[in-house]
Amino acid sequence: MPREKKAHSKLIRVAQILRFFMVKEKILSSWLAKEFRTTPRTIQRDLALLKEAGFPLHEIQKGVYRLSKDLIKNLEVFDDTELALMVALKNIVSQLGTPFQKAANTVLDRIYECVTSLPVFVKIDEAIPLDTSFFNRMVKAIREKKQVRFHYSGLKSSHPVELEPYRVVYFEGFWYLIGNEPSTGILKRYALDKIKDFRLLNSCFKSVPRDLDDTLQKSANIWFAEKANIKITVLINAEVSHYFKRRKMYPSQEIKEERKDGSLIVTFSVGHYEAIKNMLKSWIPNITIISPESLREQILADVKAWTKKQEKAKGKE
Repeated sequence: MPREKKAHSKLIRVAQILRFFMVKEKILSSWLAKEFRTTPRTIQRDLALLKEAGFPLHEIQKGVYRLSKDLIKNLEVFDDTELALMVALKNIVSQLGTPFQKAANTVLDRIYECVTSLPVFVKIDEAIPLDTSFFNRMVKAIREKKQVRFHYSGLKSSHPVELEPYRVVYFEGFWYLIGNEPSTGILKRYALDKIKDFRLLNSCFKSVPRDLDDTLQKSANIWFAEKANIKITVLINAEVSHYFKRRKMYPSQEIKEERKDGSLIVTFSVGHYEAIKNMLKSWIPNITIISPESLREQILADVKAWTKKQEKAKGKE
């Protein structure tokens, strides 16, 4: 608890320092030390944290700093706790590499725009809680290219895993560790909340696949694949076709034909059926799967099983 209190106090102080920079053209680090009744060394560490988090902070002369306000947006609308959270998030993401920094900045920009465009309501799904120390060890393993070992709790039992960790990713409220399994050479995904006894090994791996970040960027969910070589063709009823015309329901969506009755022929390219099955099910009964037949049969079997359960439940009323 004392450690958590200390971290909380530090982040709030850093947020307040950021607020000072938003209203002043330049600030002396010595003045900040007096203002917060702390040491110059502590203030230097706080300023370094802001820089590492990606804030455009510059030392214009010895001990004098300035924030390039034209490169940041609307931070004044947030309170100290929210600013502290912004700093913490940007600092964590900065450790994951440029693609994640760009993605995080895009998300933060959208949040800024929503907050400053009130009245607007934005619903962000609550994520599975994440242990910070555990997260930091995973980041350390990825940065140092160290293999890891842990126990993973599957649906039926727990089993040991050795992995070359490549990325920590977030999809639809869940955190995952993505990496290569040396024994099989297969790229695998593991939910963080099911990982236990995580530790770094002495053995290292050479590199992260160059196209991994691009693959993740193009993915709609955790069922990503290096090659999206399965083409799915779907007929969209006229009643809902306008939704598919207004935005892509899946990253690889392509409208192939607009029919006179208002319906659409749409294709999707995926690497696994699981990547798109739930999305397609959500549009039943307004879609017809034209191909592949195997996917149509899978979804039909799922619907039949669900219908059977509902009939059984109704019979018990």
